Amino acid sequence: MRNLKPALFSIIALAALGGVLDTAQGQDDRPILGNLPAVPLEIYHLNPPGVTVETVAEGLDVVWSLQFAPDGRLFLTEKAGRIRIVGPDGALDPVPWVTVQSVTAEIRENGLNGLALHPDFPEEPWVYVMYTVDRGGEQVTNRVSRFREVDGRGAEEQIILDDIPGATTHNGGRIKFGPDGMLYIGTGDARDRTRAQNLDNVGGSILRLTPEGEIPADNPWPGNPIWAYGFRNALGIAFRPEDGQLFVADHGPTTEWEPRIGAFDELNIVEKGANYGWPRVVGAPGVAGYVDPILSWIPSVPPGDLIFHNGDLYLTALWSEALIRIRFQDRADPNRVTSVERWFNSRVWRDGVASESLYRRVRALTVGPDGAIYLGTSNRDGRLEPEPFDDRVLRIVVGDDT
Repeated sequence: MRNLKPALFSIIALAALGGVLDTAQGQDDRPILGNLPAVPLEIYHLNPPGVTVETVAEGLDVVWSLQFAPDGRLFLTEKAGRIRIVGPDGALDPVPWVTVQSVTAEIRENGLNGLALHPDFPEEPWVYVMYTVDRGGEQVTNRVSRFREVDGRGAEEQIILDDIPGATTHNGGRIKFGPDGMLYIGTGDARDRTRAQNLDNVGGSILRLTPEGEIPADNPWPGNPIWAYGFRNALGIAFRPEDGQLFVADHGPTTEWEPRIGAFDELNIVEKGANYGWPRVVGAPGVAGYVDPILSWIPSVPPGDLIFHNGDLYLTALWSEALIRIRFQDRADPNRVTSVERWFNSRVWRDGVASESLYRRVRALTVGPDGAIYLGTSNRDGRLEPEPFDDRVLRIVVGDDT
């Protein structure tokens, strides 16, 4: 059974101390540890008012990514290697759009992860994916490739970027096209913290490539796919529609070092060429040369995905089993968080576990052509005992006055 007492004690102690707790990396290579960014207290809604939820599809296997095509089809990835289609009529096609044969998905976070459609789809009929490849000898790496749609099915795989560091965990895996038409790729440190500060290694970074897999001339370092670095396991990527600002959610060091320093899962505003600190800084210590997050959590809120919807930012929390709404309602400062709400989760804790969460591990997010939020669950990923209807895609309608 999960026990949050140490983490709860850490947040109380950290709040009491404030500021920077350590002034340098020292014994056992522990990071400079800063306070949590100052934000409003979170509000919990097990059943958020003005919000309705219905099931679109069920009986799926770890829904990792969701995206709608212009014709109303919903593309989704299943961890085991299948891309599936939910038609405009709401029916799940029993035949996969494609099964990626080279995926290895038997262990923890290995598998078929991110998905993105070409910005000009279907005129450019490419569907992009990121997945784990078995290299033999218990070695894995990650790959970004694309499949051409031919007669309604996936064909003609082309590898875009290969040999991205991989491991049983910390594989990253989220891919999104930005408003500039470039492909942004979230990678993890693949259980080697040093990768995140090494510009000669693409682990622990946000990468930026052309749709063809070339390195754009305006990347911060010539010939280098890295756009920003210093991440542990970036799993949420979203662009604010109003100005194209990039937001990235990163997993914090919940399982790193002994004694453990807590979760510190992060939400960051990401700029070209910036360093987000992992593993040299954690939290928001305000150290020159590193960018602090705008949000960070203890206990753990490991992110799964990010989307903007009607001006609000939504983050799925895997271990904390909640959909988190983050609001920016300060017109003078559009980057200031004004409220944080946890949906579909009870705030009441018993023996270190939330007493109730409606959908448990939630991950994939997208916005549909109908203006609703679509959410995919990941309850068959080995962490929980799945329910008979797992995994599901849910349609969430948020009322205008919610």
